[in-house]
Amino acid sequence: MSEDIIAKHVTNPDTPDEPNGIDPDGSVTSPLHLMRWISENRAAFKPPVGNKYLYSGRDFFVMIIAGPNARNDFHQTDSEEFFIQLEGDIIVKTHEGGRIVDHLVREGETFFIPPNVPHAPCRPEGTLGLVVERRRPAGELEHQIFYCDKCHALVEDNEFDCSDIVSAFKQAMEDFWADEERSTCRSCGHRIGKPGPFVMPERTD
Repeated sequence: MSEDIIAKHVTNPDTPDEPNGIDPDGSVTSPLHLMRWISENRAAFKPPVGNKYLYSGRDFFVMIIAGPNARNDFHQTDSEEFFIQLEGDIIVKTHEGGRIVDHLVREGETFFIPPNVPHAPCRPEGTLGLVVERRRPAGELEHQIFYCDKCHALVEDNEFDCSDIVSAFKQAMEDFWADEERSTCRSCGHRIGKPGPFVMPERTD
């Protein structure tokens, strides 16, 4: 079998030796035991995002995302996203109508993000989620947005071609946090720092 044929059927950018679920001859591989795969790959789920490709194909990709994450950015794409919360409860913040809305997504629930809605999944320790997203073609831009956590003004809208969400998205936020000028709110002067691991706020109901 030629290396070119093999390359066309390898679709996990962070683990290039893993197949994408389709054999080169077009047949389907055996089912994968999800929780066993998660257990075997626990070391890969690290903040700030805590994500790893489960499947990364031509039309869509699937990520497993473990908490805690440690991020204060909002993500916006011109495509839909579908969440399945496998273990524990999370909060997904959205920016709608000029304000931030908290959506509690409980264990066993699903959640849908329409296109072009800025959103920020906040995952505490011990949580596991599965997220399905559309593969973005080369040249399609997406947004990494930071709002001031003091006055809620827009601090930066970083629009870029994210070739690999597992590695490139993490690097983009690290670059923002390290740059004092970029990460300082022009409205109130507050600097947006690198956050610690997310902790679910205590419920009052």
